[in-house]
Amino acid sequence: MKPKTLTSTLGPLTLERLNRLCNHCDLRTFPADVTIEITDSYTNGLKRLAARCCGLWLYRLAADTLKELCGIALSHTTLGKLAGHTAEEIAASLQNNPDVRHAFQKTKGATDFYADGVFVPFLSADGKIEWREMNIGAYAKRERALSALPSEWSRRLLPKPTMVSAFATIVDKEGFQKMCQMMRRTLGVGSVSSALGDGAKWIWNVVRDVFGKTEECLDVFHAAEHISDCGKVLFGESQAKSDWFESMHNTLLSEGLGGIERELKLLSGLKKGQRSLVDSLLEYFRGNVGRLDYCGRLASGRAIGSGLIEGACKNLVGRRLKQTGAC
Repeated sequence: MKPKTLTSTLGPLTLERLNRLCNHCDLRTFPADVTIEITDSYTNGLKRLAARCCGLWLYRLAADTLKELCGIALSHTTLGKLAGHTAEEIAASLQNNPDVRHAFQKTKGATDFYADGVFVPFLSADGKIEWREMNIGAYAKRERALSALPSEWSRRLLPKPTMVSAFATIVDKEGFQKMCQMMRRTLGVGSVSSALGDGAKWIWNVVRDVFGKTEECLDVFHAAEHISDCGKVLFGESQAKSDWFESMHNTLLSEGLGGIERELKLLSGLKKGQRSLVDSLLEYFRGNVGRLDYCGRLASGRAIGSGLIEGACKNLVGRRLKQTGAC
């Protein structure tokens, strides 16, 4: 008989069992452990609880919270190692579990791909904190909304995604591209309906390398932000600026690049710095030609914003990793 100590959501547990010797590998085990999934010192329930705490707070705070609310005493170092080990188990199960692919395939809706990045503090090998970009990607399925006119876009009801599979990693662009391919195979995605992003060139490069030629859409809120920034310089914080922004925004949604070019060329009496800014705005939209078909996407009930991935950057990753003392 040999005791086995487990840490569970109810605290430490000690199990008595009769170990058996495997003549082939010369190891003593209790075969039922594999069946009831207690192959290490922590139960699955505790792993889920620890992972949730670590996803919200720093390891020290997560350890304090577990002890205060559940009476589970784990050091912050142990909790960090447990979270990392659990992450590896989750990644392995995603790649090898056919149920994941089946669930994504049977879910209704067209598949869109989203990508973005957020800079987070990173502890280097020499113990120094440096800021590195964490790349985030997501495959999302969503059913079509009702057809809408450009003037109706802010009031239309866009259905929530029926399923989202998101992933994040701190690697170079080639590494992120491989991860996108891996997740694509895991989910059984042959092609995507479209790709949405904030306009960063690396996003479109990844999209082309992973999916080839596919429809791309520039996030409408980032496009509007560029118009707003230009308007502040041209008109200041005035009613004229608000009126100009509203007109330009409607033109962008209705006519795309053609309308933006026409309206910007009509501006006259500009100073040198203002003209330079207008030219820069024009080049920004020309650089995203082919990604500005907002009118067509609204008419077919599709998303024109990348808020799904923006929210992941801000609320899931940024809020956790940009806490004071986090890295």
